[in-house]
Amino acid sequence: MIQKRAATGFKGMALAPVIENSMTEYLTEGATPLPYAGSMTRTAKESVTDLYYDDDLYAQIKDVMGEDVEIRLAEVPLSMMDYLGLGHFDIENEALEADFNAAGKEFALRFVVDTVSGLPFYFNYRVFQVTGIKFDNFNTKKDNVNVCEVIITGVFKRPALPGLAPWTVMQLKEDKSNQTMCNEFLTDYESKPE
Repeated sequence: MIQKRAATGFKGMALAPVIENSMTEYLTEGATPLPYAGSMTRTAKESVTDLYYDDDLYAQIKDVMGEDVEIRLAEVPLSMMDYLGLGHFDIENEALEADFNAAGKEFALRFVVDTVSGLPFYFNYRVFQVTGIKFDNFNTKKDNVNVCEVIITGVFKRPALPGLAPWTVMQLKEDKSNQTMCNEFLTDYESKPE
């Protein structure tokens, strides 16, 4: 029987700081959950150069530099913004001294995509470089049902380690025998080459 793979949801987001992203090694810490995921959009960052000879199109050179990413969340705890490198959180006063111009910190971004079949996919994008964070519009309507979303922007990039794929995915088996492995896939540290 063929399982239906149509996506029905987006949840379980977690960020794992990238400790090493070099030509010889890729290493992350364990991941920290980022709850209340709303949506994620990806747009390819690419440029195309046309080469003409004898006034004919000789070649098109395409350079794909990654994907621009926008993630919307219902909220992000102030301590998590400190963790993302977007300010300093004062625990005693529950205050964040914030700078929303991100310094390009890199994380592995992991999340779950539910499917019609009930067998979700587990994704791990290995290099997500944060470029900014902002709050969505504020509204004064008394019975407003809109959420003032937190928007994190960044770029999916290719790891520097030659041969290491930029992302990996696994799916829950029908008998759920790999559920523990899927959960660990979201939270564990990752080291390449092994």
